[in-house]
Amino acid sequence: MGRKVSPAKLELRRYWSDQVRHWQDSGLTQKEYSRKEGISVERLGTWKRRLEREAQVVSGTLVAVPLGIVSSALFAPRPALGLVVNEKYRIEISDTFSPSTLETVLQVLKRV
Repeated sequence: MGRKVSPAKLELRRYWSDQVRHWQDSGLTQKEYSRKEGISVERLGTWKRRLEREAQVVSGTLVAVPLGIVSSALFAPRPALGLVVNEKYRIEISDTFSPSTLETVLQVLKRV
């Protein structure tokens, strides 16, 4: 399947994803935010571009779900596991979810 990413790299990506989101929410310029937070303005810009590129790649993999499937899901039992990704995507996983499908989903989420 996909290559494995070290926990340190995942943590670094999470850190910069949070920094970019906080900067965008702050209303400050990149330079002002970077100075205030004591981080490199160049690194903030680099991660902003990287995350935007990743979002473009991932957005091309989303599939529309027919309304009938969504409405029938409202009556399904509560999922065994729920994942929220970047406060944008919510994924609910039942007890009977296929392990191989879950592995594929997790590989995609690593790129989000």
